[in-house]
Order: sequence, then structure tokens, then C-alpha cells
Amino acid sequence: MSHTPHAAGHLTPGVLGHGQIPYSEPGTPTNHPSTIGFIGVGNIGAAIAKNLAVYSATHKGDTHSFVIYNRTKAKAERLISEVEERLAANGGILSIKVADTIDEVVESSDIIIASTNCDDSSINLAKQIAEHVIQTAKPRIRIIVETSTLYPTAAGEIDSILTADHNTHFVAAPVFGAPQAAKEGKLILCLAGDYSSKKKIAYLLVPAAARKCIDLGGNVEKVAAFKLLGNSFIVGTLELLAETHTFAEKIGVGSQAFHDLLGGTIAGYSKRILTDDFDASNGFQIDGGLKDVHHMQRLATEHQVPIPIIDIAQQHLVTAKALNASQPSYKVLQNQDWSSLVAASRVAAGLSPFDSSAVSRPSP
Repeated sequence: MSHTPHAAGHLTPGVLGHGQIPYSEPGTPTNHPSTIGFIGVGNIGAAIAKNLAVYSATHKGDTHSFVIYNRTKAKAERLISEVEERLAANGGILSIKVADTIDEVVESSDIIIASTNCDDSSINLAKQIAEHVIQTAKPRIRIIVETSTLYPTAAGEIDSILTADHNTHFVAAPVFGAPQAAKEGKLILCLAGDYSSKKKIAYLLVPAAARKCIDLGGNVEKVAAFKLLGNSFIVGTLELLAETHTFAEKIGVGSQAFHDLLGGTIAGYSKRILTDDFDASNGFQIDGGLKDVHHMQRLATEHQVPIPIIDIAQQHLVTAKALNASQPSYKVLQNQDWSSLVAASRVAAGLSPFDSSAVSRPSP
């Protein structure tokens, strides 16, 4: 596991504002631009890749080449088309291509940014990268960045796998922000790992793809725990919103009046509930939410911390998923967002799970 002098002792996370980074400028750059590889381009990964590619092509001195791999090749091809469209409008020249295999990304990249959907996938990817580096890849310094939400021990295992090769450095870099924030380059980037590598990644991604970064030191398990802590606040807020919207409907006040009371990020989740917008295409899939909540509960159990709101949210996520599956086929949400946990509260209160327009409100 990576431990650096910067991480020694107690470290207060370094949080700075827009366009600022808690590290000094990187040293003199190498005499060739970096090749940046992306493995996995879902909602968040695709947004990071597009913003970074366009930023690189349109800012003097920041030009890199890019290679993109996704299990569904059409997604990678669509990403490149969207980047080319943005460059046609804004100007700039860029080298960007689709890779047919993960090994092709590893062979050609100086920095690899990965985004997977679960711990097992992340660990298996790390093993594949490590195997390729040891057996076939040309010796070079590589930085592997994992942006996924991981259980702390999984992050530690990935670190051990990758850094067995002394030329490979690992940075755990989970992000906070919905897909829309990712599209706008307003993610919050959390970093842990090798100090010089964190510095390079911070200057690469802020402000190109993120608005600020938080430094959690050298221990990658700490940043994984921090990400779960943040997500526990989000899902707890969702649960409270779900209960309050349902309460507002039952007492005749109505969801709209309650929603008007709110602001900021909370209002975004509230609007989803208010408008029954439970499609995760621009949100967070319920299966991912359940995975994260399971991690939260496991971490809380290990540290003997009660988290009753999260426990209730888990029950409601499971219920909402089952309610969706039990709908007629033409109504089933194929890409169910975790904000749909409100369905459980609605059903318990005698309301329609996914259609708030079906509420019979008392006369004023």
C-alpha cells in the first residue's frame, strides 16, 4: 500500500475552491505529451473523458493523446464522435482513438483512468493490468487512477496488486457529483495514494473535469471510506426527502410546496421525486446505490456505528426495486434511479409507487 511522507501523521483533508489544487505545481514536464487511457466510459467516465479531451485540445501546452476502451465498443465510438463535434465548434486538434482491448490501453498509456461498476471488476482489472505490465509491456512509469466507489479493503488490494511493479503507481480517486455535474466539469475529486502521482492527476483533471479536489493522504483505504461517508449522507438525505414528500401529499400540502422550500443539490433530488423522474440515464442506478449502501453497512458494522437511516434506506431501495419489477412490462423502468426509493414510502402510505399524479388530494 502506498504511504508517503505527505501522509504521515494526522492529515486534515485539503479542500480548495474552483480551479485550485492543494499541491504545488508539478515539476518540469517531460519532453513528450502523455497518452491518457480510459477504461470504462459510463455516465461519469464518459463525461470526464470528453471534458479532458476537449480541454487538452483547446489549451496551449496541455495537448495529450487519448485511447478509449469500453466493453460496449459503440459507447467508446460515440464518445469520440461527441468530442469531435465539440472540437469542430470550438477549434482544436486531438489524437483520440478506440482501443479493441484493455491490453492495448495499458501498452500505450502513461496514465490510465478507470471507472468500473463493482469491486470485483476493479480488482480483476488491476490484475489484468499488472499481468500485462509484468509480462509484455514496455518499461515505463504508469499512473493508474480508479474513480469508482470501492470498499476500503478493495482499494487496498488494488494498490498492492498494481504497485508490485515499482514503475506503476496507483491513485484512488472517487468523485462526487451527478452526471450533469460531470458534464459541466463540476465534480469534486477525492485523491489518495502516491504524492507525486496525486499532484499530476490533480493538475490534469482540475479544472478540465472537476472543480476542486480533496487530498486524503497516502492511504487509499481512507479515501474509499471517505467516499462511502459522503454517499451515506446522500442516501440518508434521499430517504428523508422520500418520507417528507410522502408526508406532504398525505396531509394535503402537496409535494410542490415542500419542494419550493428547498435549494441546491437537495432540490435536485427533490425534483426527481416531485416529477417522478426515476430514469437513471442522468442519475445513479439503484443497483449501484444498493452496492454502496451494502458497503456503508459493512463499514459501520466493523466500526460499531449505528446508521438507522441508512438501514431504512436500504430496505426501501430493495422494496422500490421489487415494486418496479412487479409493474406491467410496459411500465417497468429499465434504468431505475435510486431516488425511486420513495416508492416504498408511497406504498406504505397508500399511494401509487411511481405516479404521484394519481394522488387524490383533499379540497383546500
